[in-house]
Amino acid sequence: MSPVSREVARPEAAPHRYVPPDLTPTAHPRWLESMLESLREDWNTACWPPLFRATADGQRPPLRHWRRVLAHFFPIVEAFPKYMGLSLAKTTYGQRPGDASARRWLLQNLGVEAKHAEWFIDWMRGIGLAPDEVFRQRPLPEVRALHEHLLDTCARGTLAEGVAASNWAVEGITGVWTREVVEPFRAYAEEGARIDAYSMMWLKVHARYDDQHPEEALEIIKLSTDASSGEPFRVQAAARKSLRMYAAALHACCKD
Repeated sequence: MSPVSREVARPEAAPHRYVPPDLTPTAHPRWLESMLESLREDWNTACWPPLFRATADGQRPPLRHWRRVLAHFFPIVEAFPKYMGLSLAKTTYGQRPGDASARRWLLQNLGVEAKHAEWFIDWMRGIGLAPDEVFRQRPLPEVRALHEHLLDTCARGTLAEGVAASNWAVEGITGVWTREVVEPFRAYAEEGARIDAYSMMWLKVHARYDDQHPEEALEIIKLSTDASSGEPFRVQAAARKSLRMYAAALHACCKD
């Protein structure tokens, strides 16, 4: 008897396997181009408050400012998977174009978010913050306002509004400033900060984000926005509010 041939079927050889399309970049409609241009100044302001810009330029601002930012922004980091979960609840299969792709993208990114709060705590500990004290601390009003905006928009707004406010605005700008801050931040070792693989993980992971992530968020926004209604204006308003509140919260953290 001749041996039985045992071939392992590759995914691409399985014609009946369903996989939602990836969120690949497509040409922006006119309303989105207009939105991005309108938000450019707010985006740049949120990306580069004085603390981030000075750190990226190697000026090493007072470490107490970074301690205040991390202590007060921890609730935003901890809650980020919750914002995304509220957006995920709006997706399904087959009822709207792109829903399955958005659902898959959100689920994948929720998996990525799983350890971000823990890595953020490692960063806090590295610069001298006691996590238990941070957990008991009441965030600044500006930070609470940002959290409430993100929570409310992801819960009560449309899928496009929630993704614009959280994944495109807040997560998008975080991927920008961390890329230029991660290496200069190591200089704080000279001021007693513990700089190692654990304390730097949150910064390093976010610094590895490239332009693909906010572009994918924009694809969800395009797929899920009813451009024939007033929704584009609400999407723009949600994103603008996130950017301005983020910048205001950072400014409040850095007041002496």
